[in-house]
Amino acid sequence: MSDKETTYDLTGKTPDSSIEFPIPLLRYYVFECATNVFRSLLGEVGANQIFEASKEYSKVWGINMANMARQRFGLKGSELEDLALSYYWVHYGTSFGHIKPLEIRDGGAIVELYVCPVTVINAPPEICIAMSHNIAQGLCHAMNPEYEFVFTHHLSNNDGCCRYIVKKKSSKVNLDDLGSLQKTIPLNLSQDEINMVSGGVCYASLNIFTSVSIDLIGSERTLELALPQAKELGVKVGKHLIGGSGGNGNIQTIMEKLESFSSIQGQIGTPAKLNGSVIEKEIKECPCKGSPPEVCKQFEAISNGVCEAIDPNYEFAYDRMMSKGDSTCHWVVRKKGEPAKEKPKEEAPSDDAVKTLTMRFARGEITEEELEKKVAHLRKLSLVK
Repeated sequence: MSDKETTYDLTGKTPDSSIEFPIPLLRYYVFECATNVFRSLLGEVGANQIFEASKEYSKVWGINMANMARQRFGLKGSELEDLALSYYWVHYGTSFGHIKPLEIRDGGAIVELYVCPVTVINAPPEICIAMSHNIAQGLCHAMNPEYEFVFTHHLSNNDGCCRYIVKKKSSKVNLDDLGSLQKTIPLNLSQDEINMVSGGVCYASLNIFTSVSIDLIGSERTLELALPQAKELGVKVGKHLIGGSGGNGNIQTIMEKLESFSSIQGQIGTPAKLNGSVIEKEIKECPCKGSPPEVCKQFEAISNGVCEAIDPNYEFAYDRMMSKGDSTCHWVVRKKGEPAKEKPKEEAPSDDAVKTLTMRFARGEITEEELEKKVAHLRKLSLVK
């Protein structure tokens, strides 16, 4: 974990306040953003439509997770221990290590964890079905369809823990008693690995729920609902970054905090430059370069909220986005009402956008159907000929 990320850790608590744990700022705002999209969509179309629309996305997520776990642990088989360890690894990260050692018993495997970002953000319990349950199906699809994950407890239902069983579908076991303990498998992940795993889950959840929202209610309505909440979240983050009530900063403070914020996001680019009352920064690599542009619009709104918290006379805006097909991202902070300087348009942004999506398809990150949907969406935005 970077020094900057450590500095900005938040403190979370379980519902019964019995466990305190650090939540890195990145995980907090990315997952809260994803939860806001999910909660808004829940109000628009209801849970059943979301569950159905998210199945294919989450299935692909589960398949990718299985591949990452195979590589991480050198898994060769497709039996109980492999499936259980794959998801246990992920939940070790999202629980920040507040999890029992994995139990392998006669009738199956048991995973029990005590911390989840869902409870800290106060997310609706339906989000667990759209995420955890569907991802589990993807894991089984990738590793062995003869197995299944059965969830018996959820923190979001105030059960005191999340608990699930991994077993063969054909096995008729007592879910409360899986028989004699064969072995336990404890993990001891580094803080860097915990951050990597939990951060990947948070980014994936935002990508999936934003994509599902676009599919169900369209881009315009998705942004109409998401952007005000993202900006409000950014104001909270901005106040946290400066350690006060906000509103007493200046352009130099904005540049310092946004530079830190960019680093926390995993962006790689040129140092931010201050020219009079204008800040500019170019981003060459970003975890969201293959995301829907609507995801980056939410990050734009969060950054705008950060500016609002530090000095409400300034505003933040992207004038180039890799998710829209530009070769780099470029953002500017200027005084409100100050006219924007027109940036020269880059040639053939569509090639970059399609190449990025094609590479994600080749790596197994998206399905062929998703690839077609995303290219069609870029055409609507006039980014693909």
